[in-house]
Order: sequence, then C-alpha cells, then structure tokens
Amino acid sequence: MKKDVLICLFLSIVLISCKKAYDSSFTLEGTITDIEDSTLVEISYDIFKKNDRITITDSTRTINGKFSFQGNIEDVTAARLDFSNRFIRIYMEPTFMNLHIDRNKPYRYRLTGTTVEEEDIKLRQCMQPYMEFYYKSLDSIISLSHEIDLSQEGSPLRDSLIRIGNNIFAMNEINSYKRDSIQLNFAAKHPSYRITPDLLYSILETDNVNIDSVRAVYDILADEIKNSRMGKLILKEINEYEKKRRILNSTSIGSYPFDFIRKSFTGETIQLSDYKYKTYVLLDFWASWCILCLKEMPKMKEICKKYQSKDLTIIGISLDKDKNSCCKAIQRHQLNGWPQVLSIGQEDENSDNSVKESALSETYGCTEIPFYVLIDKDGKVVARWEYIGDAELGLLDNIIE
Repeated sequence: MKKDVLICLFLSIVLISCKKAYDSSFTLEGTITDIEDSTLVEISYDIFKKNDRITITDSTRTINGKFSFQGNIEDVTAARLDFSNRFIRIYMEPTFMNLHIDRNKPYRYRLTGTTVEEEDIKLRQCMQPYMEFYYKSLDSIISLSHEIDLSQEGSPLRDSLIRIGNNIFAMNEINSYKRDSIQLNFAAKHPSYRITPDLLYSILETDNVNIDSVRAVYDILADEIKNSRMGKLILKEINEYEKKRRILNSTSIGSYPFDFIRKSFTGETIQLSDYKYKTYVLLDFWASWCILCLKEMPKMKEICKKYQSKDLTIIGISLDKDKNSCCKAIQRHQLNGWPQVLSIGQEDENSDNSVKESALSETYGCTEIPFYVLIDKDGKVVARWEYIGDAELGLLDNIIE
C-alpha cells in the first residue's frame, strides 16, 4: 500500500511538471502565400524575468510557403515576424496557433488559436489604411533605391529620384504620427484589453506621442491589466521616460544641474556647489577604455593650462566600474592635473542597506562619451558638447573672457 501511494505521488508530480511545461509552451505554424521557397522568416518577442524584458529571436526558412516556431511564454506576448521586406506584429499565447499571411497584404493576416486575437482584429481594422500606406511607401522606397543605384552620380535624374524619396519619407513620417495617435485613442477606449499595455509600449518606442498622454492612458487601465506582466513593465518604462525627461530638463542649457559629492582619486572631497560663484566648471565624462576620450586628453590638458588662471575648473568623471583601471589610466596619461572622480556612487559604509548613489552619467543624461557639460559661475549649464573642436574652443573663449 505504501509503495502504491509513493508511485501515485511520483506520477502526480510528473504530471504537474508536464502540465506546467505544456502551459508555458507555444507552437506557431504559419503559411505565407506568394512567397519564394526558402525565404527567411524571423521572429522576435520578449519574455520577462524579474520584471525585466529579455528579447528572444529565432529564424527559419519557408518550405512550400510554410514555417513553424516553438518556444515558451507565460502570458499574452507581442511578437514581430519579418520576411521578404515585410513585417507583422501578432499577439501570441502559450498554445497552438495557426497563422495565414498574404505577402501582398500582410496586415490582413489571420491568426487562430488565441483568445486575445479578437482584441487585435479590432485594432487592425482601425490601423489598416495606415498600414496600407506604410507598405506602399516601403515598396516605393525599395524601387527608388534600385533606380538611384543605377543612375549617374550628379545627374538631374538622380537628383529628382532623391527628392521623390525624401518626399515619401516625409509623408511616411506623418503617417507614423497618425498611426501612434490611432493606437493611443484605441488604448484609451479599451482600458481592459490585454493588448493595451503593449500598445503603450510601442508608442513609447517611436517617441511620437508626449509621455504625459501615455501616462494618462495608463492611469485609466483596469486594475487587472495594470497588475499583468505587461502592465507592470509599461509602468516601469513610463517611469524611466519621465525620469529621463526630468534629467534633460535639469541639465539642459539654461538650467541648474544636480549637485553631487564624490571623493577624488587623491582623496579630496569634490562637491559641485562648492565652485558656485567662484569658477566655471567643465565636466569631462570619459573612461579608460574609451579610445576617443583618450585622444581628446591632450586637448583637455591645453584647456586646463590656458584657463586655469581664468577661473575654470575641470572635473573628470570616469565611467569606469573598476577603480584600479581608472587609476592606471590617470597615471599612464598624466590626467592628474584636475580632479578625477568616478561616475558611479560609492556605497555608504554607515548604511545597513549599502545603497549606491545614482551614476553621474545618468544624472547628467550622458549616453555616449566623450561628453562635456560647461557650467558658469552662477551654477547654470551654458553648453553641452559631444566633441570639443575649434567652434567649441571659440565659444569657451567668449564665455570665459
């Protein structure tokens, strides 16, 4: 009897495990009409781990117009399929799905097997004229590109073709804004749809709609949609966009930037506000692994030498994560003529939580290096540069003189 109970328990565990594996798996079988055999079909979709978005990509080739993908997802998941200069966006679920696509009218695809498809059908009905315009524009651009490649450099024909192409690009840009406006209105009208958080995410990606409008639609979403994986993710994205806007607003020209305190590599306490009403400050964002940054260092030494007596202080802000690497670079390239600090915050030794301060690169909206921020004696940003050339040196002369 005891043995039978153990066997039953074992089988129950196996069946539960199999059910969980099955519940998260999907199979997508598709057919594309009017397409060449062995055409590459690519799929990309996102899964979530600890509320972070991870992109999964896969590819296959058509055989007699057919293709198939398999994978694992936990809930409604947006996926993009690319093939033969075409793409469509579908919503998958962990189940068996069948997809039928007409290559000439891909936006009219048919997807069976999901419960969420009813929502997407209504969306595609609203979007159809704008998607038709997009594909017509795409075909025109591809055709024009071939003609431009065959035309003679500098010829009137080539110039004319380029002008036509630019006009098509401009019209498609307008069409893109209209598409996002339609999607936003659709999302606002359907706050309980499971696809709505993904619509807001795709709108954020194009940056055509003001973040305040996206936030307003998110705020009216049904609670169950907000608490879904996609709902939690879009909230995270909205918060990130709003944070970036606050940073840009506070570090844009004419604004007063965030104050900061860092220990320099020589042990000196560097606080930005200490320089207010005393000197101009040039923040130099760099890293030991950045070749372009190191090439600019001789120029920084010249600036330091020329303006040090004219109330200019340079503060080097290294994006290095390894303090030793940065120290070696400072010694090797003799960069100790001005204070050098790390962008990343140091752990507070007196704190039980050991929370790190925000990186200065994030605080000042630095996405690429080298990057420079010039602050006047009133503590106000007067310039932001990605490169210091003759024009920038001339402006520096005019400001400091």
